[in-house]
Amino acid sequence: MNKKKELIMLGVILIIGFYLRLSPALENRDFWYDEAFTGILLKAPIGEMNDMIFRDVHPPLYYWLAKPVGSWFGYSAWGIRFFSVIFGMLTIWSIFEIGRKMFNEKIALLAAAFCAFSPFAIQYSQEARMYALFGFLMLWATWFFYQALTDGTKKNWILWGIFGGLSFYTHYLSLFFFIAFYFTYIFYRKIFDGKIFWKAVFAERNFYLGAGIIFLFFVSWIKIFISHISKGNLGWIDPVDFSSLPSTIQIFLFGHPPGIGGVPSANNFRLLFDQSSFGLLVLIFGTCLFTYLWNKNNSVRRPIFVLLGISLGTMVLLILLSHLNIKLYVSRYFMPAAVIFYLLFSALIVSVFSSWRSWTLSLVIFLLLLINLQSIKYTTDWSHIVGLVKDGVLKTDKIIALNPFDYTSARYYFGEANVRYFNKNNPNEDFSGWVVVGNDNRLKTTEELAQYQGSLIIGDNCLKTGIENLKLEPIVLDKLSICRIR
Repeated sequence: MNKKKELIMLGVILIIGFYLRLSPALENRDFWYDEAFTGILLKAPIGEMNDMIFRDVHPPLYYWLAKPVGSWFGYSAWGIRFFSVIFGMLTIWSIFEIGRKMFNEKIALLAAAFCAFSPFAIQYSQEARMYALFGFLMLWATWFFYQALTDGTKKNWILWGIFGGLSFYTHYLSLFFFIAFYFTYIFYRKIFDGKIFWKAVFAERNFYLGAGIIFLFFVSWIKIFISHISKGNLGWIDPVDFSSLPSTIQIFLFGHPPGIGGVPSANNFRLLFDQSSFGLLVLIFGTCLFTYLWNKNNSVRRPIFVLLGISLGTMVLLILLSHLNIKLYVSRYFMPAAVIFYLLFSALIVSVFSSWRSWTLSLVIFLLLLINLQSIKYTTDWSHIVGLVKDGVLKTDKIIALNPFDYTSARYYFGEANVRYFNKNNPNEDFSGWVVVGNDNRLKTTEELAQYQGSLIIGDNCLKTGIENLKLEPIVLDKLSICRIR
């Protein structure tokens, strides 16, 4: 393929990918708890923001980088999310550049198309969270790791360390990717370079140069890291087994419903497939392609092995650790694995079926499957409420939420001074450990609640709150409902 056609195809993929990431959902979709948390932090003065970061359970890099971008757009939902759009687009370009250098233009273009069109990649390019940045940084860490394995230069080991360290400053799951890097290193040296196993285990000097840089990043944040880990509540994550792999692969390709906390399932198809069956087919098909290429002693074995070790290797590691009560297996945490998987799957397909006809067929099948997805819906209730209040249609003194999650969203949209919460399930529950919730705006009794006459109660069903003795005027929206206290 000549350079001009390659650039045209890449340009088309980038333009479509950018268009998809600028869909109305970028502005209109409601902030869910995690995004509202981000919005509150970014709106705060830098000193207060850092204090909240130190008291939270996430590292700081995303917030430090996203704040100036959000500030430029007035901390609107669109502006705060646009930071992720930037890194989502940079990831599409990066996966092409890395794929071209690691394999060839066909593989690079198919991987870029998977990344551009996947609902999973699109969603987290529109999310006011760190996942798009995390995927971008870990993708480049993987590239420099592979380069270092093949040429052994200090430069590539150092760059691996830098991008790895920045990944740690973005998301703590990077620590488990580092374990996958280490085991991939051991088996790469044993299989491809014929190293004695124990020598591979102890690694070469330059490996420790890169690992040392990662360690310096870790040491610089270790005091806050220990504080974060000691109060991380992961009780909402269930243990998983290997049956989770197909559903996760399916999520990588076809996404999951947006704005949902916890551990969501894959988007539904209209026909033929459930929420994991196509992912199972992909795993079986990919295993067959990998076996074929491995037996051919193909030149692509080395990069494919590295991509496999870092992406699926990390996922397998977290499945095993979940049975030791280390429960971290959440699809969005695996954004780097998803990005690497797009490149891995493209390499497997194109390395076996190398014609442009096969390339086109692969992309067409993927697009047809995307069309077969049920409509991906999202809620706009909070935006609707904000509009009604601003236009004077809804007049209120205070916004009162019925749980800490809705309170966090309300605090982002209306400001801390204008919101209160009554935790209907347990009015006396202590939220002092919740950085953006706390106890200052908590209402403990229905008597306190009754004092806010004319205020709006917002919740999933404000008529069934245990406060039926109050006089309430209902206003029903999509998922949320509003009741005015009379």
